[in-house]
Amino acid sequence: MSYHNKEGSVFVKHRGILTDFLIRLLAVNNTAITIETLGVLGNLTQYHDVVEKLAGDKHVIEIAATLLDSENSDLVYKACGVLINITKFKEFHNKLPSKIVTQCIDVLCDVGMLDVELSTVTLYLLWNVLYLKEVKRREDETTRLLSLLTDYTDHSYCDIQSWITQFHPVAKKLIVLLDTNSEFMPL
Repeated sequence: MSYHNKEGSVFVKHRGILTDFLIRLLAVNNTAITIETLGVLGNLTQYHDVVEKLAGDKHVIEIAATLLDSENSDLVYKACGVLINITKFKEFHNKLPSKIVTQCIDVLCDVGMLDVELSTVTLYLLWNVLYLKEVKRREDETTRLLSLLTDYTDHSYCDIQSWITQFHPVAKKLIVLLDTNSEFMPL
């Protein structure tokens, strides 16, 4: 399945119909189909009306959040992409599962520097979930996340250039967010 996000394309014009079809595809028990479906939804969720449609079906956000626990890094990455776009809109934060912060922390613990892109996209999701303070985080989650991010931004943990240039900037912003009550914007 291929999708190109160009204004005026048939996909953009008929994104509502396409979204309905993709929601049904998420029910198919096939990893390759789910990865491709989430990839297209990741592009489509840049549109508010698509996010509204997905949020209207309580199972879609639940499925995407559940996939954060997958052992398949492609599934986790694509699920993060969809959830990042959904969490850009404050009105949909109440649809997120209460365990999403813990799930993201677990992803970071599981992959660390072994998958820079997945770790970084997980930070973007955490940022969008936490910056509005709509999702209540527990003190133990905050402590665990701060400890993890502090360790991960220590140059003795990893000095790979992609880790430093991609992961560190987002991690450091997240540390500041967790340490303060500052006002921030979605990433």
